[in-house]
Amino acid sequence: MDSIPKPEDLTAARLFELLGEKLSLVAVNGITGHDSLIESPDVSRPSMALTGFLNKFLHERIQIFGETEITYLDSLSESTRKSAIENIFQFPIHCSIVTKNMPPPPMLVELSRKNNSALFRSKRDTTPLIHDLSDFLDLVFAPRTDVYGSLVEVFGAGLLCTGRSAIGKSEAVLGLLERGHRLIADDRVYVRRIGNTLFGTGDSRMAHHMEIRGLGFVDVSSFYGIRAIKDRQQIHLEVRLMEWSKNDHDFDRTGLVQKMNRILDLPIPRTTIPVMPGRNLTLLLEVAVMNYLLRSKGRSVPEEIEKNQIETIIRKEIELKNR
Repeated sequence: MDSIPKPEDLTAARLFELLGEKLSLVAVNGITGHDSLIESPDVSRPSMALTGFLNKFLHERIQIFGETEITYLDSLSESTRKSAIENIFQFPIHCSIVTKNMPPPPMLVELSRKNNSALFRSKRDTTPLIHDLSDFLDLVFAPRTDVYGSLVEVFGAGLLCTGRSAIGKSEAVLGLLERGHRLIADDRVYVRRIGNTLFGTGDSRMAHHMEIRGLGFVDVSSFYGIRAIKDRQQIHLEVRLMEWSKNDHDFDRTGLVQKMNRILDLPIPRTTIPVMPGRNLTLLLEVAVMNYLLRSKGRSVPEEIEKNQIETIIRKEIELKNR
């Protein structure tokens, strides 16, 4: 599995384990509430709920107490402050974070403990913390699927190389690493859809190792350095390797028609490359990416060639008529 948990496995404890350092989280009540499940990919700032307006209170989200919320609570009398915090704990609160290193109100600490709700404190500013937390939650709750293949960053684009087992995907990708490109995943790619974008990650247990038949497992970062690996990459195109057959007419000869594949209901360009003895698959994968990058900038070499040929034919016909 990859390092990003499934939604049903994301507890406050798992969140603390994975993001505690990045978000500078400190557990206020020890492990109290750490078994609580995070149920939503969104976060909430409970400002209005603290004033008593609870009709739209999104209690299932992680509650962020920023400077606005804490300053407001500090401005209240002790009894009013107690009532304001009790208002939100009428609902099941799974997890709360107090930002900017502000001390949580004692009543928030007490009610979090009594209601088995995780409470964290962070020295980070509120808005950057929310951005980083939301990015992580988007990944956790995003639609996902598994694809058997290899994912590598080539010239900044995410190349998903697919094909049947033992056709030579890993060997071709290994050649790309020799040429300075970066590996994200080999053998199995975990794909997530965030908005209209596909992202791929690898198996955390493999830790950027590759299986090369006849050699066994190789450690990419040890062989090629830390710059040869990457944890996550947007997927831009797929190249499928397929055995060559003289009876198979499905292979593209001109490139005029851009074929597509759909992953998680999103289309991505797909190129099929026939595998034959003596073909340099590494070079062909690079060319496939460069061709994609040209297309993304509005250029299509096959269309340019076709246009030139049509213009040549028309010109020759005109010359013949004028003789």
